[in-house]
Amino acid sequence: MTSTGRTDRWLRAHPVVPDVLLALAIAAVAGPLSLEILRAATSPAWVLWTAGLCGLVVLAAVALRRIATEAAFVLATLAMSVTVALPNTMIRTAGLGLADAGAEMEIPLFFLPSSAVYLVLLYAVATQCSPAKSLLALGISLAGAVLCTARTATAYGALPAGWLTLLLALLALVAAVAGTWSVGRSHFDRRQRQAEEAAEAAERAVTGERQRIARDMHDIVAHSLAVIVRQAEGGAAIAAKSPDRAAEALSVIAGTAREALTDMRGTLQVLRESSPQEAVQPSLAAIPALVERVRATGVDVRLTEQGTPVAMTPGAATAAYRVVQEALTNSVKHAGSNPTVTITVEHSPRTSVVTVADNGGNAEDRPAMPGAGAGLRGAEERVHAAGGTFEAGPADGGFRVRAQWHARDRQG
Repeated sequence: MTSTGRTDRWLRAHPVVPDVLLALAIAAVAGPLSLEILRAATSPAWVLWTAGLCGLVVLAAVALRRIATEAAFVLATLAMSVTVALPNTMIRTAGLGLADAGAEMEIPLFFLPSSAVYLVLLYAVATQCSPAKSLLALGISLAGAVLCTARTATAYGALPAGWLTLLLALLALVAAVAGTWSVGRSHFDRRQRQAEEAAEAAERAVTGERQRIARDMHDIVAHSLAVIVRQAEGGAAIAAKSPDRAAEALSVIAGTAREALTDMRGTLQVLRESSPQEAVQPSLAAIPALVERVRATGVDVRLTEQGTPVAMTPGAATAAYRVVQEALTNSVKHAGSNPTVTITVEHSPRTSVVTVADNGGNAEDRPAMPGAGAGLRGAEERVHAAGGTFEAGPADGGFRVRAQWHARDRQG
């Protein structure tokens, strides 16, 4: 992890630190100007001290805006309420350097520059609280803007522009409050959408993992049971005439069952692991062992492998194994007696092709083993997910399954 990433994580774990720094930065900018205005005021000392203290309270609330958003807003609102309730404060323009001593005049103070920090607290509520609480904060802020302007109106006899200035000040305050709240709610809505999209993506990932596990379980169980049934039927037929061959069939059944149990444990293990993608999946190297298991049932299986899968991804290799497994299972289940199955695995610098075809066996004594086609659909989904193409259907009196991957799909 980079130093920037570590810093971001630390700041998210300690949100009060950047908020304290923000409060100090605002105080450094607005504080001196607020003090300058208070020194030019003509109000009693207790009024000025109270106004300054309320400004400090609002600044302090900024440091709590994320760890205690609602409490910080309430604290700032109380401080602003006290400020609005104070007697009107008049400011000598000469004290601010706005006029010569001979043309000195007094103007009413609407609010201290530090009081504008209240908008930071309103923004925090808008971005972090529920819609109801956010609307309540907006209403309180708008009411405060109206009260602040109305309270100052009592001193407007000192202003030549009087009520026009009052109206402009009110519009400015309302615009500042409404604009701040709107920006905050827009940020809140955007975060909500992002959270919903993340939840949907997680749900899709969970669904995809369930489907993958279901496909794995189907492949394991269907293939193993097909081999076991074939061996059991053959063993039962020859038990009286050839005990040795019947014992061999039982040995194959036991071996197939053990391998199925091992595969099932590996598949189900992903349900208990935090990183399912680390579970071991079969690949091309396991195809010869798969072929030998099927041959032990009496099916004539011929495997041909050409080339080296230098560019084949692990996902494509697993999909190729499952294609061969499903095709062999269907041949054992649905082909007639003495079928011949040909498996061809061809690799070139540009493509990898896996083809499994059977000749249908003896059509007159094909076993009536049910099948819903779920295995072929699962194989097709695996191939497509790994960037390949899939074909399956009758061919030359039997059935053929073909999967192909192009180098550009694997590397893209």
